[in-house]
Amino acid sequence: MIQYGRGLLPLWTLEPGVRHLNHGAYGACPRVVQDAEAAWKARMEAQPTAFFQDILPAAIVEAAAKVAPHFGVAPERFAFVENATQGTNAVLRSLAFKPGDEILITDHVYNAVRMNLQDVAARTGAAIVEVQVGLPVQGSAQIAAAFQRGLTDRTRLIIADHIVSPSAIIMPVAEVVALGKAAGVPVLIDGAHAPGMLELDVDALGATWYVGNLHKWMCAPRGAAFIARAKDAPEIHPTTISHNYGLGFPLEFAQLGTRNACAWLAVPEALWFHERLGGPDLRRRNHALAIDAGARLARAFGTETGGPDALFGSMVTIRIPTTHTPTRDGGRAIRSQLWQRHRVEVPVMALAGALWLRVSAAAYNDTSDYDGLAELVMNVVDEHL
Repeated sequence: MIQYGRGLLPLWTLEPGVRHLNHGAYGACPRVVQDAEAAWKARMEAQPTAFFQDILPAAIVEAAAKVAPHFGVAPERFAFVENATQGTNAVLRSLAFKPGDEILITDHVYNAVRMNLQDVAARTGAAIVEVQVGLPVQGSAQIAAAFQRGLTDRTRLIIADHIVSPSAIIMPVAEVVALGKAAGVPVLIDGAHAPGMLELDVDALGATWYVGNLHKWMCAPRGAAFIARAKDAPEIHPTTISHNYGLGFPLEFAQLGTRNACAWLAVPEALWFHERLGGPDLRRRNHALAIDAGARLARAFGTETGGPDALFGSMVTIRIPTTHTPTRDGGRAIRSQLWQRHRVEVPVMALAGALWLRVSAAAYNDTSDYDGLAELVMNVVDEHL
């Protein structure tokens, strides 16, 4: 039986003596997966021409064939991208919006997506409709109702997070997809955190497009993510048009000029590593640890978590008690001080009029990682704000 916790740290190359409670931000790539990526890089550098012209195209197809079924997608409807934001950009820049069109999101949307939408709106005249969910969240019905309120006959696209980055809330994406289908509106799911944290069956969700990162909870190298499309999804193109233009999805995404695609080729090794650590057992264990940590921190703060236990996976948010006006820069400053002074890596988010501590629970974390954390946070908050 696998003994999760700090005893597994040698499987990674994380800096010793650090409380790494932010796996949800950029992940952490294990040694064995780093080695797999390095082996592909060595092949690339040994004979670059042969690698890019003869080896790489088939290697991408082979890797996709191994990875796509794990997430419930047929390989011909699955393409590697470098991150979820890149996949979201591909969808938004492939659709034709015009003045009067509406794109529906919530106040929990990831900031990079919000910036992307602001650019789309400025260029096309489309309107961004941002419905308020707030935090803490009472339950899934509250989130679904918010999407329902924002849906109009002018809605042309719905964007929903599967797991919200700033709040860690799991959204009821199946219900959101159902709303979109009933209204004839395509749905883009931003699943940046879902692969490796949740049991993921993309086709069963039925979204028009689904983007997901593999460098976070799947522990693949950074630069590994995917975009999946439904059988009846409108045609989309990558943001960089290259030699495979006109060959359709997913081939257009496979060749975008000369770039290092070795992270993609190492994803099967990351998938193997995830299953070696228990797969479903690991996900359940991480959830239990996150819920326990959230409850302990909420008691220590005298506050609450961002929602019911069922709406969290391997991350949880806890409200920090402070009367100071919450800002994104203020949250980043607190995170920086916790790192510099205490070697604690944990993010602080400004959302819904409050500051929230977002803790992650990865295979190498255990309960001791959260001991005394509330006191450290409050000391920094009282001194810095």
